[in-house]
Amino acid sequence: MADLIVFRCPQTGMNVQTHLEKQLRPEGRSFESFACPACTRLHFIDLVSGQAMSRDR
Repeated sequence: MADLIVFRCPQTGMNVQTHLEKQLRPEGRSFESFACPACTRLHFIDLVSGQAMSRDR
């Protein structure tokens, strides 16, 4: 089963929906990578917050 995650693409500023497979979520930060359909670049999404990784993290 997959979770639906909505996040803001850091390149285009568009809201993007994607499905991530359900996994056991560890304590703290855990990131999953995927190809963004809005800008076709690779982004890393925090599985806990659903936000894209930024340059300052």
